[in-house]
Amino acid sequence: MLSLILIISCLLCWFAYRFYGNFLSVKCSLDDNKKTPAEEREDGVDYSPTRASVLFGHHFSSIAGAGPIVGPILAATYFGWGPTWIWILIGAILVGGVHDFGSTLMSVRNGGRSIADTMRGLVGEGAGKLFMLFVILALVYVIIVFLDLTANTFSKQPAVATASGWFIMVAIVFGILMRSARFSLGKLALIFFPITFAGLAIGHYFPMVDMGKDFWIYGTLVYCFVAAVLPVGLLLQPRDFLSAGFLYAILALGLAGMLIANESIQMPAFTGWESEKLGMLVPFLFITVACGACSGFHSIVSSGTTSKQIQKESDVRRISYGGMLVEGVLAVFAMGCVAVLTVGEREVGGTPVGIFAAGAAKFFGALGIPPSLGAEFAMLAISTFLLTTLDTCTRLTRFLIEELFNWRSEASRYLGTLLALALPALLVFQQFPGVDGVLVPAWKAIWPLFGATNQLLAALALLTFVVFLKASKVSYGFALLPAVVMIVMPMTALVMMVQKFGVQTLLGGTACAMLLLGLFLMVTSWRELTMKNASSSEAFVKDGH
Repeated sequence: MLSLILIISCLLCWFAYRFYGNFLSVKCSLDDNKKTPAEEREDGVDYSPTRASVLFGHHFSSIAGAGPIVGPILAATYFGWGPTWIWILIGAILVGGVHDFGSTLMSVRNGGRSIADTMRGLVGEGAGKLFMLFVILALVYVIIVFLDLTANTFSKQPAVATASGWFIMVAIVFGILMRSARFSLGKLALIFFPITFAGLAIGHYFPMVDMGKDFWIYGTLVYCFVAAVLPVGLLLQPRDFLSAGFLYAILALGLAGMLIANESIQMPAFTGWESEKLGMLVPFLFITVACGACSGFHSIVSSGTTSKQIQKESDVRRISYGGMLVEGVLAVFAMGCVAVLTVGEREVGGTPVGIFAAGAAKFFGALGIPPSLGAEFAMLAISTFLLTTLDTCTRLTRFLIEELFNWRSEASRYLGTLLALALPALLVFQQFPGVDGVLVPAWKAIWPLFGATNQLLAALALLTFVVFLKASKVSYGFALLPAVVMIVMPMTALVMMVQKFGVQTLLGGTACAMLLLGLFLMVTSWRELTMKNASSSEAFVKDGH
């Protein structure tokens, strides 16, 4: 059964890329004769024309990480694998793929500017700045989460800290050689992929001395600053190209093992319309499975680092739409990892990452890989994406701060990065009362809100794309329907949270604020969409800035 699910998923994603991806390309008139921002503004730091194979690695590493693993595992556990699988496929093909494609395209045709800045041009100055602040706060939250998780991982698993340090050093050397015309990418990949994977053994035999969690928080902050100001070709591109290799390896080996092992499914296809821990299937299934189906965070990456490296417009389809489909396949694989485990095995795994590692080890075992080694490989591969997400989010936050204040100087690169890290550096050490009243880290206190906020961001990005299509005089029905779906689900979830926790609590009050913000931005966008003569948005699209 599981093998059949995998085959169907891969075939549907391939057909979607072949036919629906082509439909999107034709509909939006992708033109390779147009110069991209990477070509027009090339500076060797942020704007850099990049071959699609390399850029795909960056984009996929940035949007994937642990997101398409954690969400499907939680959803399958509490709602069953059936609705989880259906939403992953429908979401990736018709919702998330359109969202990522549109976010990248708008930015490419807007000088590489962010999704928030694009909304400012299409909808209005006030709404755009408010949306920009919303996105900045969302990124700050992500940085806080991954600062805590990274420091905690390095403190408890010194082998991962060693392997991560090795990985960064290898990536920098790889990046230096990539910039040299004397070496082809293929030859470098053949040399450096084995060297990168050697970090597994180095970490295992030479684990880092335990320096404590606080040390790793400060060390990671320094790393984020340096990584966010370095030229993309020196660390970001080569690191993500190599880190994607980890994910490709896991996915390839796991999918092969899934086909060969033919493990039986140990969980029901459907557990009911409501879960005690997550809530109603509608809307919380659509909130829980985010990155594997549709995620607002993707719009920030697509319009942030990715759009500034697009070499030609036709690459938008391959990198953004294709990247979303591959992430959907990864989400299906993650769902399979939890589906083959018994209740007892899931309890032993503990966290979603631990459950993923246990399930993946079963599939690796069908290929002759010892279970302990397979689980360690899966854990380490996921851990590499902690740093990837961190420094990418730092760079993206810096971009938004520069856009907000219209900073264009060399000094703004450093000042913007400092400001991007200032609030996370302060809040990562703070504690607030959680849902049960017990003091927990700041990010855990509002964690239930994150999924809804992330999907609200996706809704706003899709609405912006709809306005962009209308201003471009392109029929927009294919984008409007996904936008409506993504509006209804997070707004319903936010209303439920306000009702459950009350506005007087940190969680409920924040949910209420997000609800009001979302309503304002949606009304503003809808007004622009329904205007008969939207001259300002049409002029914005025509000028391309």
